[in-house]
Amino acid sequence: MKKIDDGILQKQIEEGKQQKEVALFFGVSGAAISKRIKRLSQAEPPESFKDLSPGEKKFVLAKIEGKSGSAAALQAFNCGSIESAKTIGSRLSGDPDIQKAIHDLMHEEGIGRRRRIQRLRDLVEAKDLGIAAKGLEMSFKLTGDYAPEKVDINAQMIAIVQNKEAIRVLRETKDKDNLTDLDSPDI
Repeated sequence: MKKIDDGILQKQIEEGKQQKEVALFFGVSGAAISKRIKRLSQAEPPESFKDLSPGEKKFVLAKIEGKSGSAAALQAFNCGSIESAKTIGSRLSGDPDIQKAIHDLMHEEGIGRRRRIQRLRDLVEAKDLGIAAKGLEMSFKLTGDYAPEKVDINAQMIAIVQNKEAIRVLRETKDKDNLTDLDSPDI
């Protein structure tokens, strides 16, 4: 029995040969050819992926592997710097065509939205509280319930210094006026 060469099989099918003829060529049963054709058709990437440029395809595959947008851009394109990779990665990550291709490929691999939600539920319900916390954080990010605030460290430092100065002034006033309400732990 010959091993079925996928390239030759596809070429013969494209030429219009019947499955029986192809089976005779390879010395296998018609059922074996039918199964192989079915497997090959499932292995074809979705139409949304086929429409992408070669660089975009590499980017999508890198993103599916779990790489960040910047790392995927570095892998897929000839970026001159990390800053250009960040820019390209950010732009492509927001591209609806890229998002659709990622979604379609993940769905074909059996990790569609429903499966991912099930796995996320497993994380949230984990006995290890660290894992559960990470799962909750991921779920909040996905639903938009949790958006990390951008913190202006300089503004916070100024506010702290001003508060300390205000407390110092109040304490000096207390000492001068002999006020007792400034001894509360709130100050």
